[in-house]
Amino acid sequence: MEEKKIIQITAEQELMSLAHEILRSRNRMELTDIHAKASAIIALTAPKAADEIPLKAPKEPSPTELEEALLTPVLEAEFETISIDFTQHLFEGSSADYQRVMSMLNSKETLEEAKKFIETQIQPDYDWSDKQKEFDAFMSYVESLFDS
Repeated sequence: MEEKKIIQITAEQELMSLAHEILRSRNRMELTDIHAKASAIIALTAPKAADEIPLKAPKEPSPTELEEALLTPVLEAEFETISIDFTQHLFEGSSADYQRVMSMLNSKETLEEAKKFIETQIQPDYDWSDKQKEFDAFMSYVESLFDS
């Protein structure tokens, strides 16, 4: 039983390591590298019999749904553009404050909960009295996070 736990933890660590490596270098990876990483992930997550030997990844696998998903660019440009404006206008240029607030907003389950959090916890720390336009745009952005 203990051996099974150790094997499972090791496989999870390998899987997380591969995922982090893909995320860190996704813009610089060649298609063959992505194929190899995706094959390794599939090999780690595929159910195995106790006596089964892991299969080696094929050299030229056909693209799978996972590989196609890995090739799809992550939509960061819109977030970065928005965060720069809100950071400068509402969070006194502190991207750390903006990221902290966004992280906390991501933990909220409803829009009402997010609005209450902003009104009671965030607004008192900043003077947004002369930034109504920027505040309205920020609230619209927060609302869009809960619409999807």
